Order: sequence, then C-alpha cells, then structure tokens
Amino acid sequence: MSVKTMIFVDGSWLYHSRQALFESLEEESGFEIDYKRIPNIIAHEIADVLDAEVDVVRTNYFGTIPVNKQGYNPAKQKAFYEFLSLQCAYDTEILEIDFRREPHARPDDKWVNVALASSMLYYAALPGAFDIATLVGGDADYIPLLRRVRTMGKRVQIVGMTNLDGKFLTSAMLLTTPGIQDMPPIFLDEHAHKIRLVREEQHRTC
Repeated sequence: MSVKTMIFVDGSWLYHSRQALFESLEEESGFEIDYKRIPNIIAHEIADVLDAEVDVVRTNYFGTIPVNKQGYNPAKQKAFYEFLSLQCAYDTEILEIDFRREPHARPDDKWVNVALASSMLYYAALPGAFDIATLVGGDADYIPLLRRVRTMGKRVQIVGMTNLDGKFLTSAMLLTTPGIQDMPPIFLDEHAHKIRLVREEQHRTC
C-alpha cells in the first residue's frame, strides 16, 4: 500500500531561492527549472527513507501577482502560473495584490505564508487526504503550522536549500527545531542537475 503525500510550495520562497540552484551548477546566469520533476524528486527521496511507494496526491503552489500597479505588466507572471497549472499539474492559489487599494503593499510579506498554512491545515483535517505533508519553503514562520499538523496525526517532510556560502535560504530553526519533522530534510540544490530543464534539439527535414 502506498503512502500519500501532499506537497505545499511557497512560491515566493522558491523564486527567491533559485540562485542557489544556479550556483550549485556554477552557472551564474541561471537556467530553466523543470517544475514537473520537483514532485517526482520529492517522492523518490521519501520513498528511499520509508522503503515504501509514495503517491503524490497533489502539488499545491502558492504565489502572488500585483494588479493595478503602475508600470507593471503581469502578462509574463500570469503565463508562468498558467504553465504550472496546465503543463505541470500544480494546483495554484495565486493571491492578487491590488495596489490601488494597498499602494504600499509588499506582495511577498506573509500573504503566501497564510494561504499555505490555511490550505495545509484544511487538508490535514480531511480524513485520508494525505499521510505526509511536504513543505517546500524555508521560513521559521511555518514551525507552529508543522507542529500542529503533526498533532493531527500527519508526518512532515521539509524541502529547503542548503545554507552554504553565507546564504541562509532555509531557516536554521526550521531545520533543527524538535517535533516538527519526521524525516531528514530534502535540499533542492543537491538535486539541481535533475531539476535543470534540458530541451532536446529537434531536427526538421524538408
């Protein structure tokens, strides 16, 4: 019988942590990320630890998008979120930050954290929704959430980035606080070569 995990991705954190993936392969200019592979990598790592088949029942992605922001064109960001939803089978929850009503808003400041926490608690309360809650994020703010989810009988897997070269992308508290995770953390930058999107050359003949 397989173990069910549901993945919750802090999109703001993942976006700001991309440079660690680039630098792990010594490519300062960056590369395209294969978002389809991230759930598979997570499932494989959990399966190795538990020695069991792992079923990713859903990958939830949380992000923000500015609206009514002077000088900003959201088309590219909207296209990215549509790509995650339609091509990668992510369930996306995108929060619109209306700069007409909130001119001094900071789109990444806790908006995503609250949405992710609400969703994880909701699904944790549904019987049989998942066995393992997988958090892709790095903020210590998630510690109370993970502790609560474990009291609800769920296991927790944390997916972050290694804190090398003075870049503290994943809170040390999140990685070391007792009672909030059940398996060793997974570090995405250690799998950068798998996450890198490689496009195959297509040769056309006339």
